[in-house]
Order: sequence, then C-alpha cells, then structure tokens
Amino acid sequence: MGKLKIKGVVASTLIFSFLLCQGTYAKAAESADINSTIVPSSLRMQDDFYSAVNREWLNTAKIDIGKTSNSTFMETNKVLTEQKKQIINDLLANEKNYAQNSDEKKIINLYKNTLNIDARNKQGIEPIKEMLEELRNIKTIDDLSALTPESKVESPLIEFSCSVDLKDATKNALYIEPTPLSLGDSDEYVKPTENSSRIKSLTENYYNTVLTLSGYTKEEAKSKVDNLFKFESTIASSIKGKEETSKNNNAIDEEYNVYTLDQLDSLAPNLRIKTIMKNFKVDNANKIILTQPKWFQALNDVYKQENLQMIKDYIEVTNITGASQYLGENFEKAANDFKNALLGAQGDISRDEKAIGMVNSALGEPFGKIYIEKYFSDKVKENVKDMTNEMIETYKKRINNLDWMSGATKERAIEKLDKLNVQIGYPDKWGDYSKLEIRSYENGGSLWENIQNLGKFAYEKSISKLNQPVDKSRFACTPQTINAFYNPSANTITVPAGILQGEFYDVNSSKEKNLGAIGTIIGHEISHAFDNTGAKFDADGNLNNWWSTDDYKKFEEKTNKVRQFYNTVKVDDGKNVNGDLTVGENIADIGGVACALDILKKMPNPDYKAFFESNATMWREIGTKEYEDYKLQYDVHSPNKVRDNIVLAQFDEFYKTYGIKENDKMYVKPEDRMKIW
Repeated sequence: MGKLKIKGVVASTLIFSFLLCQGTYAKAAESADINSTIVPSSLRMQDDFYSAVNREWLNTAKIDIGKTSNSTFMETNKVLTEQKKQIINDLLANEKNYAQNSDEKKIINLYKNTLNIDARNKQGIEPIKEMLEELRNIKTIDDLSALTPESKVESPLIEFSCSVDLKDATKNALYIEPTPLSLGDSDEYVKPTENSSRIKSLTENYYNTVLTLSGYTKEEAKSKVDNLFKFESTIASSIKGKEETSKNNNAIDEEYNVYTLDQLDSLAPNLRIKTIMKNFKVDNANKIILTQPKWFQALNDVYKQENLQMIKDYIEVTNITGASQYLGENFEKAANDFKNALLGAQGDISRDEKAIGMVNSALGEPFGKIYIEKYFSDKVKENVKDMTNEMIETYKKRINNLDWMSGATKERAIEKLDKLNVQIGYPDKWGDYSKLEIRSYENGGSLWENIQNLGKFAYEKSISKLNQPVDKSRFACTPQTINAFYNPSANTITVPAGILQGEFYDVNSSKEKNLGAIGTIIGHEISHAFDNTGAKFDADGNLNNWWSTDDYKKFEEKTNKVRQFYNTVKVDDGKNVNGDLTVGENIADIGGVACALDILKKMPNPDYKAFFESNATMWREIGTKEYEDYKLQYDVHSPNKVRDNIVLAQFDEFYKTYGIKENDKMYVKPEDRMKIW
C-alpha cells in the first residue's frame, strides 16, 4: 500500500532502484562470496527441502554482469526484457507511422534519448545549470518557502502526497510525510551499526564524486556533504525508524493525525506552510493528514536563517544526485560504482537494457498497453481469475472453520472477502498521456527535460485527485510487473500479466504445479487482507476496527507467536531473520500455502510433490553477500529460502509427503507450528 511520492530524490531511492535493475554472464563462483556454499549431493529433502530441490540450479546458477542476484524472478525478467526489446524494435521499424504526440513516439524518443550518450556527454552539466543558479540565488529562509513546482530546484524537505483517506476510503486526502534521508531509515542515524557506517561512507563517497563532476572542488564538495549529513542527523531522531514501527501494532493508526491548515501553521510557524501549500496547489485540501507531527516540529526548529546554508546544501546534493543519472557517462559510472560497492555487483548492464528500463519505469503504462496487446492472452486472464475466485471461496471456508474466532467477527471477515476486488493482467482503462511532452534531442529536447516533464506530469495528475472520489478500479502497477499486490484501502488484489509466465504460471502445467507457484502468491495477497496491517481495515477499505475485543486479542497473540518464531530463524551465515519487520509477509506466506493446500486436498489423487517442489523452485535465489545482507536488514519479506522451508514445515501434508521425522532438520514440533488463517 504505497502513497505516491511527488517530491524528493535521495541516495536511498537509488539503492532500491539498483535492487530492481536487471547482459553478459559471470559465474557465481567467480564473484567474491557469491554462491560460495555448494549444495552436496548427500543433502536430504528432510533436512533442507529448498536446497535439495534446487540443488542443481543452486550449484550452477550464474549472476549476470551488473546484477546483484539471480532467481526465478530474474529469469522471468530476462524473458520479459526480450519481449520489451521486441516491442522497441517493432516501434523503431514503424517510427514514421506514428504521430508526434502519440504514445509510441514518446516511447521512441525516451528510448533514443537514453541511448544517446554522445549528446548527454556533450551537454555535460548544462541541463542542471539553471537549477544550480536558482539555488545560489536563494538568500533567505523565506526564499526556500517560495519555491513552486515550476521552480528548477526541487525541495524534498516536505513530502506531499495525494492518496486514499485511510478512514474514508471513498475520498482522497492530502498526506504530509517526513523528509527523506540518504541512508533510508532514521535508525541508521540514531542507532548506527557497523553496517550503517559502511553505507554512510559509500554514500558520502558517491555524493562527493557527483559534486566534483558538477564542478565543485573536493573541499567544496566535502563541505556540502558534511552539511547534508549534519542536517539529516538533526531531524533523524524525530522520524520513526523501522525498529519502532515494526514492533508497534498501532503504527498505522498513529500516522493518522488530522490537522487544519491553521493548526499546521501554529505547530510549525517557521515553515510558512500556508505559503508552501499554496505554491504547490494543495492548500485547498479538505483533509490534511500529518503522519509524523514530531518530525514536523523538528523541521520547524531547524528551519531558520542561521541554518540556511546547511539546508541549501542538503537540497543541492539531493537535486544533483537525482539529476545525475540522466546526465553524462561519468555520472552514470559514479552511480554504478556506488551500486557495485554497496551491493557487491560487478560491471554494468548494457546501454540498451538501461534504455529499455528507462522506458519501462517512466512510461510503464503506455508501454504496458503495447505489451498486453502483443503478449498476453485472455485465456490466461480467465484461468487465473477462476483460480483466484476458488482461492477466495476456500478462504471463506477456512475462516468459518476457525476455532478461535467468534461468529460475529467471522461474518465481517467473510464480508471482506465478498467485497474483495480482483484485478488480473491489466487495467480496464488506460491513462491519457496526451498532455505529456517527450522531445528528442533532434527536436531540441534532452533526457533531463524528459524526466522533468514526466515529474510535472505525475505531479499534476496526483493533485488533480485531491478532494475527488477514489477510483477503486485503478490498477496497482504496470501490467508488465513481476509481482502481485494487495491494497487494503481498496480491498483489492492485483496480479499483473508480467508474473503470469515462466515458473510462476504455465497454462499447460498441472494444477498442482501452478497452485504451488502463482496459487500460493494469490493466496499470499488474499492473506494480506488479514495480516497485522490488513486486519485493521474493514470490507470497504477503511481503517476501522471490525473485531470483537476478545477476537483481536487472540489475533495479536497469534501474530506475536509468528514474530517470536521467525526471530529465532537463522539464515545460512548464522544471522537472524527480523521477525518483527517481516511479520506481515510471514503471515501472508503461511496463509497463502494453507489456502492452496485446501484446494489440493479436494482434488482426486493430488500430486503433493509437484505442489511443494514448484513452491521451492519459485523461491530459488542466489545473491551477493552484500545484497543478501541488505535485504535481511531492510526487506519486509523473509529470505527466499526461509519463505520455502519455514512455511512448508508448518503443514502436516508436507511431513506425510516426504516422511519427515522428529530427528530431521525440517521438523517443527506440532505445538510450535504456526496457524492463523
């Protein structure tokens, strides 16, 4: 459930984009610490099911140059990338047939502009000179408050987002959210670890490199980067970190703080929030939700003339860093060096792949429309929709059979399933991009101009929803996404076309194999309606308690058992899974497999081995040590091996199928096995 961020780009954004970046091959064993554990032929399924099933793949899998991991997701992405390449080639072959303002021409221009490294190199820092000049001309703290969406300088100090009102899911509200931090989470500043220091050092080096490429001396660059971290450290203690929020069952409730414009102004008079909101065209919001008042006050305290240079340096570094990936080759190299050092990758992906990735991320919907027309079938959509409906009906039966929930609460839970919206493949209606201008270099445009126009287009589209009814039919992602989603505010699950291929789903495979893969994913998303966060939302998508007091107490006890169990789970290098951070995803993992197994039980002579081994295949992954460490610390999902071994070990059918006994390492005592839904 994400709210659209409409301002602000920092290094933490780059880090997560690197994790999504998808060449040539490098053998895993040729990269330091990659796939260093070879799975022996003697390993039994009863001791490590995931590794035994995936033995051959784990021992031979390769990580592409420029990537940090390989997995079923990445393998599917390779297929998807080839499909995208074919779309681009078809567009280029027919370029003369497209009108200048057509979506196809915009895709072509963005693709060519990304590829045109000669033009980008020739421009150098020319595209950002106006921004730098405008920033130099800011002489007072009030000048900062006077910035507008039309300004060349983007101020990430206050993040406005227009999203569904959590307590009235029929309307959109304005959310005010904290200043983004370079290290991603405030705990990295307040409770730094050895790894925090490593990431900070790499980030400082990256920022310094980008600033010197922009024309600053090393001394000037260091001063600005020091000021950035000084500013971030000043406000970090007022921003809730992942440790606090992951352990707090009421975290989402505590972020719902309704303020009037006058109350905001009284809370933080230095900010001149009325002026800022008027400039950004959001002062007419019928409802304003301030997610973290303590941060707002802390920002107010530092927002003074005496701190102007420190704040300006923070803004300048984030602006230059945000723009740098759209400038010349040297800037690109700096970003790639940062990624490789941070996540343990080697080399870089091809320029063509970068250009395709740019189109896919920036113009994902119009690109996705072409993808659907070329590669997705209605037969797959109908088959998966039927599977999803069967999962929902099965879930209803599971809820009715619960021995810990009262009848009244069961009725409300089933009402939520009755009202669950299902989106498969692609949206019912497509967005209008006619007001977006994407000019080629030949027509006076540039890649940086394209990106700025895309940002303004997204901003205008976002604020146009303010005070308007919510469109619950809105698709959660682009159709070519390899993922699936549950949105509690819309009570909707979304399964895009991108994931409906490869090891996830094959229209010609057995039902058992598909249930073990995409079936458990669909069940996972349904289960999110009843995880520690989803359970707080009612059938209509409102943050509203629909539980009896006793039932919710029992639910919390079961949730805490999941937390505690996963906190004891160790990955291969001996580090613990964070059961608090991952609790929602773990609940969904267990619920998804439970639901799919119920369907399997009703089949004549079900092939349980095909089901369980398909699940193991789906989760197979290798990665660099740095990538795995980063995921373990920040990802709300458990490591893939844990998502297979620990989850399957909760079910009697798994023990019967593989003859797992008490002395086997996969064995979990019956009284310790987890079941909520």
